[in-house]
Parts: sequence; structure tokens; C-alpha cells
Amino acid sequence: MVKVSKSEKRSGSPHSIILRENAKLTTWGAIKVNNSHFFPSSFQLKAGNQIVYIDPVEVETSEKADFILITHSHPDHFSLKDINSLLKPETKIICSKGVAKKLKTIKNEIHVVRPHDTLVFNGLRIDTMAAYNTKSVFLWIKAHPKSKENVGFIITLENDLKIYHAGDTDSIPEMEKIGNINFALVPIGGDNLTMNVEEAAEIVNRIKPKIAIPMHYELNDSNDLKKFGELVEDGIAVKSFR
Repeated sequence: MVKVSKSEKRSGSPHSIILRENAKLTTWGAIKVNNSHFFPSSFQLKAGNQIVYIDPVEVETSEKADFILITHSHPDHFSLKDINSLLKPETKIICSKGVAKKLKTIKNEIHVVRPHDTLVFNGLRIDTMAAYNTKSVFLWIKAHPKSKENVGFIITLENDLKIYHAGDTDSIPEMEKIGNINFALVPIGGDNLTMNVEEAAEIVNRIKPKIAIPMHYELNDSNDLKKFGELVEDGIAVKSFR
């Protein structure tokens, strides 16, 4: 059983990256997954008057959500406790089908999405991307099989700011169609759960965002961050929250 909690290695305050005027991305930092200290895929996107959370887990804020986006139901991405803490009556939840099955107690508006769906709200467009493993964890068993229809998200704001959150995924053919991205949040942890450093850098070099942000890695693998930065091509900035 996977146990997720706030890591004692978490710094005392949230960290933010300014995306553009009136738009910033914030993380509360490290979580603990069993005995591993881990930088998660959990973020707050604040743009104008809208607040969007992506995979909120162990967040520390009183700011309620306009939108909550959840890629899949693994406990380092899905936390019913955090979802409930962020809800207001108008909050909309956008999630994969595996997550929706676990939201039966929630009365808010829920949009169940599959890869290649598009949702448009006032000033916000959400496109879903496929997110799955091509590598097996053991024998034929994959941690994130394609049949689960987990998703990544491309979030487009009304000023054409585009953020790609890949979710948990290997390098997959569907990524070839991604373009015109300002910020790409990509997992680099590997271990047959996601892309490793080399694969993540290859994808970033192919889709050419203006800025790449690594996520979903163990904190003790500090060399991975350095290596990722070295492998990403000149002209693409790499920003880390560490």
C-alpha cells in the first residue's frame, strides 16, 4: 500500500515561477511516498482571477479552486482530502475516468475526460493528452496502462499562454502532435513509471517549449536535475523549483 504525506524535507513556504504578468505557477514542494522524499506533480496555476489546481496533494493553502484537474487516481496525484479542502460550490473538477469513480461523495460539477478531449470555459481551454507507459514494471504489468485512459493536460489561457502538464507517462507517439507550448511540466523519475531524464529531455527538445520544468522525481536524485538541464537544447530554458 502506498502512503503519501508531507515530507519533512519540504521548505517552510511555497515556491512560485512567474509565467507571465498576472500568471504564476506554485508548488508546496516535497511529499513523502512511503519512505521516499519526492518532488510531486502537484501545482497551483493562478491566472488573472482564476485558480487552477493540477493533481493537488498535500497542498497548504486556503485559496479555493475554480478548477481542479486530476490526471489519474494514484495517491501521489489524487487526494480526496485535498480536493475537499479546495472546493467551493462553483468549483469544476476535470478528471480521468478512474478518478471519477472515487468522487461519488462530491456534489460539484465533474467533467470526465479521455485523451484528445477539449473543454472550453470562460477564458480557459483544456485539451487532454494521452499519458501511459510503454515499459512494464513487472512481466507484462504496466503502472499506467493505456487502457486506463489517464491524461495529461494542455491548458490554454485567453492570452494564448499554453502550459503542458504531462501526467505520468513514458515517451509516446501522441506527443509528436504537441506544439506551441510556453511551459512543459515533464516527469523525469523513470523507474518504469514515467520517462527518465534522457527520454524527458528528448521530448522537450522535440516539442520545443520556451521553458521546461522537471517534476515527479526523488529528491536524492539531484544529479537527474543537472543532467536534464544539460540534455535540453540551447534556446529552451529549464526552471526547477529546487
